[in-house]
Formats: sequence, structure tokens, C-alpha cells
Amino acid sequence: MDPRTCPIIPGRITVIDIEKGKTGLGLSIVGGSDTLLGAIIIHEVYEEGAAAKDSRLWAGDQILEVNGEDLRNATHDHAINVLRQTPSRVRLIVFRDENQYKEEDLYDVFSVELEKRIGKGLGLSIVGRSPTQYKTIELERGPDGLGFSIVGGHGSPHGDLPIYVKTVFAKGAAAEDGRLKRGDQIVAVNNEPLEGVTHEEAVSILKKSKGKIVLTVLT
Repeated sequence: MDPRTCPIIPGRITVIDIEKGKTGLGLSIVGGSDTLLGAIIIHEVYEEGAAAKDSRLWAGDQILEVNGEDLRNATHDHAINVLRQTPSRVRLIVFRDENQYKEEDLYDVFSVELEKRIGKGLGLSIVGRSPTQYKTIELERGPDGLGFSIVGGHGSPHGDLPIYVKTVFAKGAAAEDGRLKRGDQIVAVNNEPLEGVTHEEAVSILKKSKGKIVLTVLT
């Protein structure tokens, strides 16, 4: 398959090429051999970067190699340096776990249009080294559902991960409210903490919440 266009198939190691150009890859990462996660995991794909324009990489994908440099046992800082020093064309070997990307019924199926955000995509952002803050978001579940999907959870193949927002869809309560962003960590739902829950448990908590739903998120 052509690395420039081939899809990333869950459960398989995939080689992809991305033309970085002048925008930078536009990724943030978590993990590394010096962390509890062990692996190098994509935390967020910024919408102004080359990876978002390519559209194949998702939050939660594991980066195994970058232009022949093996990152399977790389530290967090080493992985950042490797990603920062990439040329205009980047070859990535990645792995997407097939169990982590179930599109749960938190939303209906519809076309998606993403809104560009100014100031993103200058390259790699280091997660955990920029100021973070908690915020409370109240959503009213409507006919289009909550309108977002999640990744992460306790006991994932990449370790015990928090629950993150993977995608905010064009329709639904989250899009109408406008405050919930891809990559936000959901800390609690209606004051019920999500610390230590599995992916399936988090989905169940979100599904059973009716009417007004209060999310505590770390952004």
C-alpha cells in the first residue's frame, strides 16, 4: 500500500508518509520509556498542522518509528527531539489498538466539519509542560446526543490512561456549547470521578446520564 494514502487499520502496524511542509506535524505526545505509559502515544492532533490535514493520525495512536528511528524504547524527551528534527516528508510507523477506538453511541452518524484554530500546528507541543486548568461544562443531551467520542481508560494496552475527548462532532450538545475540545481530559461526569475507570465504564457513565450533564474537564 502507498504510505502517502494508505489508511491506518486498527490492530495492524502501518507505515505512513506525511508531507510536513512549513506547518509542522502539529502533534502532542505523552509517554515514553521513562514514564508509566512506556510507549510514545499521540495525545492530540492540532487542526492547523500537517497531521490534521493528512487526517489519518488519531489521539491514542502509538508511534513506533520516525524516519527509521525506533521509538519503542525511547524516552519522552528523545521522542520529542526526533519529531522536532524531521524533514519535510516524515515516515511514521504507527499502531492503533483495535479495542480503543470503538465509536460508541454517544452521538449520531453525520458529516463532520472541523473548525480551524489559529496558532496551532507550529510543530510538537509538549503535554504537561504548559499551563492546564479545570473547567466545568454543562451540556443538555438533545436529539443528536452528546456529540463527542472518547479514548483512553484504565487497563488499556498502553497502560492506565485518563479518559480523553477524541472527537467533537459537528452536531450534538458539545458542538452547540462550543467549550469541549479534542484532547480535553474528562475528570468527572455529574461529580462522578472517572479516575481508574475503563473505557467501557466511562462510556456507560456517559450513556446513563440523562438530561443535563455536568462535565469536569482538564484542558
